[in-house]
Amino acid sequence: MEVIQVAQYDSDLSDEVVEENNDLNRNKKVKKKKRSKYWINGATFDNAEEAEASIENIWSKQYTNYTEHGRRVYYRCNKAKLRGPQCSASIHLLYHADSDQVTVYKTEGEHDHHDEKVRGIDENVKKCIEELYNDGIMKPKQIIRALQTRKMKMPTLIQIKNYLVQYKKKKYGLHKISLGDLEQWCEGNVEVPIDENKAFVVSYKILYDNEEYEDIEEDGNKFCIFISSVRLLNIASISSHLHADATYKLIWQGFPVLIVGTTDFNKAFHPFGLAVCSNEKTKDFEFIFNSIQVGMEKINKDLLNPTALISDAADAIKNGFTNIFGSSYNQIMCWAHMKRKINNRVCQIDDKHIAKEIIEDVEMLQLSNSTEVFKLASTLFIKKWNMNNKQKNQSILDFMNYFHNEWLKTNDGWYEGIQVYTPSTNNALEATNKTIKDDGTFRERHVLSRFLTIATNIINNWSVERDASSINAKIFATEPTISLELWTLSYQWAKSTKDIICISNDSSKTYYIPARDLQSISQANLNKYKNKTWSTFNQFTKSFDIWCMEMDNGSDWRKSKCNCPRFFKNYICKHVVGMAIRLKYCKPPPSAKTVPIGEKRKRGRPAKAKPALLVQ
Repeated sequence: MEVIQVAQYDSDLSDEVVEENNDLNRNKKVKKKKRSKYWINGATFDNAEEAEASIENIWSKQYTNYTEHGRRVYYRCNKAKLRGPQCSASIHLLYHADSDQVTVYKTEGEHDHHDEKVRGIDENVKKCIEELYNDGIMKPKQIIRALQTRKMKMPTLIQIKNYLVQYKKKKYGLHKISLGDLEQWCEGNVEVPIDENKAFVVSYKILYDNEEYEDIEEDGNKFCIFISSVRLLNIASISSHLHADATYKLIWQGFPVLIVGTTDFNKAFHPFGLAVCSNEKTKDFEFIFNSIQVGMEKINKDLLNPTALISDAADAIKNGFTNIFGSSYNQIMCWAHMKRKINNRVCQIDDKHIAKEIIEDVEMLQLSNSTEVFKLASTLFIKKWNMNNKQKNQSILDFMNYFHNEWLKTNDGWYEGIQVYTPSTNNALEATNKTIKDDGTFRERHVLSRFLTIATNIINNWSVERDASSINAKIFATEPTISLELWTLSYQWAKSTKDIICISNDSSKTYYIPARDLQSISQANLNKYKNKTWSTFNQFTKSFDIWCMEMDNGSDWRKSKCNCPRFFKNYICKHVVGMAIRLKYCKPPPSAKTVPIGEKRKRGRPAKAKPALLVQ
C-alpha cells in the first residue's frame, strides 16, 4: 500500500485582499443621518383621560421621556413595522408638570408608510374570522378554507392562531379564575333582570372547606352555581314532573354540568336552567333542586310539588330529590338506560335463543299499564324462568337473581303505567345534552371562567326559543297535538266494524276495545281481563288483546285515557280520537279521509285535487 502526503492549503493573494477589505469594512462604523422632527402644537385637554381618548387606533406607544416641562409620551404610526423603516408621521403627549393639562403635539411630516407592507391581519379579515368563530368554524384550517372561498386576503396560519387566542380572551375572559373571582361574578349576576330572557344566577354556594362534603375523599374547595332566566322559571312553575341528569366533556377541568327540566304533552323537553358544580354528589343535586324553589320565590310563584322524577339509577339524584321534595313521588327509572343494562347482562346466558326470549318478555313486562299489573306480571315472569325452582342452567339463575335484586327491588319504576302523562325515558334531556355540545360549545371543552359566559348564552338562547313572539317558538304544550297521520288512523279505526263493550256509571264511561285484528271480546275473556286471574306469564301477554278506554261524562274528550302502549308513550292514541269520531264529538279534517282504509299515509303533504276529467 502506497502512502501519499496531502499537500497543505495555500491561499491566493486575491482571497487575502478580499478578506482584509471585509475586516476593514466591519471595523468602520456607519453613521446614519438622524432626521430631525418639527413638532406642532395640536390641542390641549384639561385632563389625561380626554387626551388619551382622542388618540386614534393607528398610533402605538413607543417610548417616554421625562423633561422639566413634564412627561412626554411618544407614539408611532403602527401601520409601519416596529423593526424597520418608520413612518414620518408621529405624535406625543406632554403631561404638564405644573397642572393636570395634557397637550398633543404632532409632526409636520405626513404618513409615508406603504399599505401593502402593513403588519398583521386586515380589519375586514378580523371581522370575518370573528363571524366564522361565532358560527362554529373554530379551527384555523377551517377558517383558512372559508377565507379562500370568500376570496379575502389570506393571513398565515400562525397569525390566525394568535388572533384566535386574543379573541377568546376578549370574548370569554382570562383562563384562570379563583373562588374569590367566582363569588364576585355570582354576586354581580344575582339580581333578577327585567328582561325575561336574560340569564342570571338564581342561587350559588361556595365553600372554602369540606365541612359539608365529608363523604368526599379528595381535598379541594367546593362550589355550586345555578343559572336560569325568568321565562324558564315560569315554565318550571307549571310543571308536574322533573327530569335530571349530569353531563361531562363541557368544562376543561372536568366539572359536571347538571341539567334539570320537564317535558310537555308533546314530549318536548323544557329546561329550567343548568348548574355548574364541583361534583355530582347528593349535596349537589340537593342544591339544584333547592335552587328551583329559590327561583320560585324570586318570581313570586308557588313552590313546586312534583309528582315524579325521571332519571337514571344514580342514588345521588334520588336522595337529593327526596331531601327537598319529600318521599311522596314516583321514581321513574329511564327505560332506555335499563334496557341497555339488561342487554349487557343477558348476553352472559349460554343459550342465545333463551336470551332473546327473556328480552322479549322484559319488553312485554315494561308495557304493564298499572302498578298492580306490573307486580303480578313480574311474579309470573320470575316463576316462568325459574321453572318453579327447577331451573338448572346456572347462567339463567344468575341473570334472574340480578334482575330480581336490581330491577324489581331497587329500581322498579321502569314500566309504562307507573304514572300517566309522564315519559318513561330520559331521552329528551339526553338530546338536550347533545344540543349543548353541538350548538353551545361546538364540541370544545372550555375552562370554567369561559364556560360561565357560554352558559349565560345557552340560557338566553333557551329562553328566546320559548318566547311566544319569536319565530318557530317552542311553546309549552298543555295538551297533545293530533297529527294528520293520527287523524287518518283514527278515522280508519272509527270506520271499522269492531264490537266495543261500553260500561257506564255516574261520572264516566268505560270502553273495552278488541286489539289488533280481533273483532269482538268474549265474556270469559273480559272477566279474566277485569279480574286479572292469570296463572302464567303467557296468559298475561294475552291480556294485550283487550284495550280499556275511560271517557268522562261531559268533559273534553281529549282528556280521555286509554291503557294501550301508544297512549302511554304519546298521551293520545287512535282509540281516543277514533271513539270521539265514532260518537260524533269531533270531525276529522277532509285530508284524513283521502287514504283508503287499510293503507298508511305516505310522507309529505297531501296531494292536491287534479283537474276535472282526470282520474286521481
